[in-house]
Amino acid sequence: MDYDLLVQNGRVVDGSGAPAFSGDVGIAGGKIVAVGKLGGTARRTIDVQGQVIAPGFIDNHCHFDAQVLWDPLCTFACYHGATTVINGNCSLGMAPARPDARHDLVSMLSRVEAIPVKSLEAGVEWTWETIPEYLDTLDRRLGVNVGALIGFSAVRRHVMGEAAYTEAASGEQIEDMKAIVREGIVAGALGLSSERNLRHMDLEGRVLPANVASGDEFIAVAEALAEVGAGSIQFGDSERTELSEGLMTRVAHATGRPVISSVAGRAGSLDNDARMYAMSPPFLENTGRWTLMTVDSFSAFPAWKPVMSLSKEDRKRAFADPAVRVALRADADGPDRQGNTPAVRWDLVYVSSAALPANQGLVERSVTEIAQEQGKEPLDAFLDLALEEEFGTYFYQRSDMSVEAIEAILTDPHVLVGLSDGGAHVSRRCDSHFSTFLLSYWVRERGAMSLEEAVRKLTFMSATAFGMYDRGLIRPGLAADLTVFDPDTIAPGDLDQVADYPAEAVRMRRLCDGVDYTIVNGEVLIEHGEHTGALPGQVIRSSAYRG
Repeated sequence: MDYDLLVQNGRVVDGSGAPAFSGDVGIAGGKIVAVGKLGGTARRTIDVQGQVIAPGFIDNHCHFDAQVLWDPLCTFACYHGATTVINGNCSLGMAPARPDARHDLVSMLSRVEAIPVKSLEAGVEWTWETIPEYLDTLDRRLGVNVGALIGFSAVRRHVMGEAAYTEAASGEQIEDMKAIVREGIVAGALGLSSERNLRHMDLEGRVLPANVASGDEFIAVAEALAEVGAGSIQFGDSERTELSEGLMTRVAHATGRPVISSVAGRAGSLDNDARMYAMSPPFLENTGRWTLMTVDSFSAFPAWKPVMSLSKEDRKRAFADPAVRVALRADADGPDRQGNTPAVRWDLVYVSSAALPANQGLVERSVTEIAQEQGKEPLDAFLDLALEEEFGTYFYQRSDMSVEAIEAILTDPHVLVGLSDGGAHVSRRCDSHFSTFLLSYWVRERGAMSLEEAVRKLTFMSATAFGMYDRGLIRPGLAADLTVFDPDTIAPGDLDQVADYPAEAVRMRRLCDGVDYTIVNGEVLIEHGEHTGALPGQVIRSSAYRG
């Protein structure tokens, strides 16, 4: 048999969870056509010399909605073996978008996902209004495959205008929203996303429209998926109330569609008869690195919110004011949303890097420890350091979960591994390494799960959850999305910075070791850490799409 590409002498881990086997994968016309010990000729043969041949990884929670328009590779996911990314999460999106409402979509995406507004304004050339038009725009130039969810906040803003930020929808408006969702799913969108997160606001300080809608309103709109018979529902619930109140279970039963809950560690509470999944990142700590000029989590506190909206010089003056610090301390030391611990755990806030040579000894020490050494309150030690270094100090927050607790979450059969937030928080983190960290730490170092199970979670499990039935396994007839990696050396690289975003903005970058080939629709996209120049990606469309 003749092949376009023959990947041979590999350890095939096919995505199903079944034991690995030695074999080859033959590809023709962008599809897998044969698996096993293969003969025949090929335009190109790659001898992987015993490395793993796996289905392409699926980066299942991303925000490349705008970035993909100037960066068809959706960097840096593809360098970590991702062949498909899923955008439109957390109720956000770039469509539908009338010309007079484009700023509001940019405002939401910029504030919630910490993407520089100057980059969004410089990098996006608006040529669409509807969801079908947006998907067609993406399909013209892609390196990786892109699936898109419909953002409920974007739809609500489109239908209700400014009232979306404050009012309940009328019956007529709900029907209009359902019509937009139906149209989007039929055009190929993979589902609908929403959230409950009162800290998520736009640049004007308005809570996202999805957070204004009642549960009944969202269910009514989501029923459009049941009418079409396609699409999944992504729901973020950082407020940790909706799951216990049963909203997501109600949505799953009302629509009959899969529900993906971006609430790490909650799988044990899910009604899995209703086709529900939880999603969790595999990291041991919060990977974000932030300064007091880039962090947004403090904006949720009443006293901090106006200060965090000030210019750099005004912010410096406010943080130095003892009267302002009294109010800031009351917020930070008050109870968290559950009333169990202080809102800010200074014992978990660590210095990642210091700007001044004299402060290098503070790196990898907690604010609590530094405060005790200096004889100060934690808030004062925190602000004093930031001010001394002209806001050049980078901090991060460690997790208070034990490794054993994280392991129990990740090994739960209903937990998807992901939540990379690819394309978001670009000045603070780059979590595209969720796949390479899972394989290096949890599989190779800790032995928490088998290689086969880890690959299943990175591929077929996400493909099933999001209705991508033509990929996620190494099977003849399916799309030839493959990742070739060395299980003995695969690992995330170090975090650094690059100034390659539109408007000369700086973002974080993390590459990896041990991933030799990322193959998309039968073409090599990344080879030994370098882009080949190919752009073989396509929009992954729902089962309702008829072309």
